[in-house]
Amino acid sequence: MNLKRLMFTIALSVTIMLLLMYLIYDFDTSLMNISNVFFFMGIAYFFPGLIIVSGVTDIFYSIRYLTKRMFCKDKDNENYLRTFNDYKKYNDIKSVKHNMKGKGVNILLVGGVYIIISLIISIII
Repeated sequence: MNLKRLMFTIALSVTIMLLLMYLIYDFDTSLMNISNVFFFMGIAYFFPGLIIVSGVTDIFYSIRYLTKRMFCKDKDNENYLRTFNDYKKYNDIKSVKHNMKGKGVNILLVGGVYIIISLIISIII
């Protein structure tokens, strides 16, 4: 787990939570409002992280392939767009380079912690 990526994920989520507190609750920092914002961010981070970690994103290959086949006019991309299997192999090689599972673990971890914090605050109330 990359600590720098984890800190970026936490900083981004805190910024979004502050924005939500301002837009929805006008910075009314009651425990109920804080619990609601933590729960919302926890759900918003937990499920995409779960999808990334479990590898379910592979089901979207066909949609991306069809979209690129229909709208991509670049002849340079023609060599990996010939068949669906070629496109899938190309994306598998590319995904190894980007390490999406590591990003998903960070998002999943932060989302789970936020949900636990929200539940603890709701028990206190």
